[in-house]
Amino acid sequence: MTIAAVCNQKGGVGKTTLTINLGAALAHQGQRVLLIDLDPQGHMTEGVGMQDAYLSEGASLYDCLVGTNKGIKIADLIRQHERESLWIIPATYQLMLVEQALFMARNREHKLKALLGQLDGQFDWVLIDCPPSLGNLTDNALNASGNVIVPIQAEATSVRAVELLFDQIESIERGLNIQVRVLAVVPNLVQDSAMSKRILSDLRKQVPVVTPFELRKRVLLQAAWSSGCSIFGYKPQSRADEQIRAEIADVYSHLADFVIERAKGDQGA
Repeated sequence: MTIAAVCNQKGGVGKTTLTINLGAALAHQGQRVLLIDLDPQGHMTEGVGMQDAYLSEGASLYDCLVGTNKGIKIADLIRQHERESLWIIPATYQLMLVEQALFMARNREHKLKALLGQLDGQFDWVLIDCPPSLGNLTDNALNASGNVIVPIQAEATSVRAVELLFDQIESIERGLNIQVRVLAVVPNLVQDSAMSKRILSDLRKQVPVVTPFELRKRVLLQAAWSSGCSIFGYKPQSRADEQIRAEIADVYSHLADFVIERAKGDQGA
């Protein structure tokens, strides 16, 4: 089971859209995929059409992480997507309280890792949509996964944001005596401009494992989001939109191939 945290403390980089659509691309290649919404804002939960779960008073990821109900197992939280071969652990509003609840907890960085250990063998890939901040939840995701996928935008502040994230990763590696592998740095929401091309060129020179392709800003991705599905599950209303949908899906398929090969290479190292 390969676990990867999709992470960037800078908001607005398309992290959640990437998580959903990369997960769907992996599923279309026959992988068994679990998506975990670790962001207290619950954007991924909304993007897969599970808004009802966010305000649920039932068993939640908060209960598992904080230990408020010892009888709850992480498998109890898994829900299957209605239209796609994806499994989801949705966020609930209680996640907003996790940072404070874990602040003084023993072994606080190991909570999610212990929970995911219960699922070994049930899934091929687990993708964790992290909050846009550097805190206990992100630490848990990085420790549990050992792999990170970093979406970035082609703008001047992106390099600094990635540097801060890498600093946090190095700190976790030293503190917990682990290794966190960067599977991919993915230029996302890219617009066709001279400035974007220049920044992407600079990023590829300065930042390791930037993908040789980029994910462009597309209105159709928002349409899929609003429909509660990935670009793979979305049904456009016109032939022109279907062609665009296929083009977007193809790039995400390339990303799936990229991270699969990176994960295989690291496992064989």
